[in-house]
Amino acid sequence: MPESKHPLRRVLIVSANPLFREGLRKIYAERWETKAFIAGMATTMSEALTALHTHQPDLVIVDYDDKTINRAEFLEHFVSDEIPMQVMLVSLGQSGEVLIYDRRRLTPAQAETWDPWPGES
Repeated sequence: MPESKHPLRRVLIVSANPLFREGLRKIYAERWETKAFIAGMATTMSEALTALHTHQPDLVIVDYDDKTINRAEFLEHFVSDEIPMQVMLVSLGQSGEVLIYDRRRLTPAQAETWDPWPGES
C-alpha cells in the first residue's frame, strides 16, 4: 500500500455524553481511517482546553447540546488561538444542520459523508 503524502489529521471529540462521544469516535474513526485519527476525547471544558494545546487538533467535534461545555468560551479560544483547525458543532437533540466553523452548513446526511480534507488519500 503506497504511503500518503499527507500526514494523518488529528481529531478531538468534546462531549460529556459517553454514548454520543463513543458514537462520534466510531463513526469518524472508521470513515477517516486513512486520513485522520482520534487524538483525544474531552468530557469537560477544562479537559477540552488542555487537549486543544496538547493535541493541537486539525478538527474538533463539539457536542452542541453539552451544557458542561461553554460554547462561547470554547469558540473564543478557537478564534484567539493561532493553531489552525476546524470546529464541527454536532447536536444529538436536534436533527437539523451540522455547523462547520467556516460557516458551511450541512444536512445530517451530508455530515455523514463530509470529508474535511477532500482530495487527500
